[in-house]
Amino acid sequence: MTITKMNARDLIIDLLLGSQGRAISIKQIILAARLFKISENSIRVAVTRLSGDGVIEAIERGVYQFTRQSHEWANVMLNRKQGIKQTKSWTHQYLAVFTGELGRVDRTALNRRERALKHFGFKELEQGIFIRPDNLAIGFDQLFNELKSAGLEDSAKICQISHFDKTTLASLPQLWATQTLNQNYKKYRDLIQQWLAAAPELSVEDAARESLLLGRQTISLLMNDPLLPEHFVDVGLRQQFAESVQQLDQTGLEAWRKFYEQQAE
Repeated sequence: MTITKMNARDLIIDLLLGSQGRAISIKQIILAARLFKISENSIRVAVTRLSGDGVIEAIERGVYQFTRQSHEWANVMLNRKQGIKQTKSWTHQYLAVFTGELGRVDRTALNRRERALKHFGFKELEQGIFIRPDNLAIGFDQLFNELKSAGLEDSAKICQISHFDKTTLASLPQLWATQTLNQNYKKYRDLIQQWLAAAPELSVEDAARESLLLGRQTISLLMNDPLLPEHFVDVGLRQQFAESVQQLDQTGLEAWRKFYEQQAE
């Protein structure tokens, strides 16, 4: 497979995510770095900076994990693997968040707000109005609270919409680039399955390295999936893609376990 350039910071974060947030030693990180031709000095500098930025912390000498804040963020990402199961039957209603009175001058607040809305699959219908199909299993009040926890201002307004005019209704699927979503579900499902079929023939080193690199390509699509209902996307294809990612994760975990064991011999 094509080898993507990896930097020290991304490698450390990906190793922690790949280990499902469990602690990892600096020795393990340095061993992994060799597979990506990253120097030990670069790793130590990145560890220092990530620690200083509050992303990771030492739980004992030379052993690191995500900080409480980052761990919660990582769990949100990791738990999105199960997000496809966290939907309900869609009754053709929408949720709308109104942000017009919040302003756009404070760029930090604006970026936090837009990240929170994107994380929950909202798209901007027009300036200051963000919508999504009301098909998430999470309740109305809990969703609003989680949006605010993720960065939406307390003064934002949210409501449920039952009807749109026909012209607006016909244009809504275009907000989410649904054709691209379906294409990516198929592309990465097939790519993962092809790699899984070939993985038994790979060396331990290649299997570990390639599983991490392939995970980088696929996990973003899964974590940022808006979880749209069947009216918008091929839900069955999305499920196949998600199951393929889970297979990749398990194969990658096993490859990295074998790699570290091999290096300890």
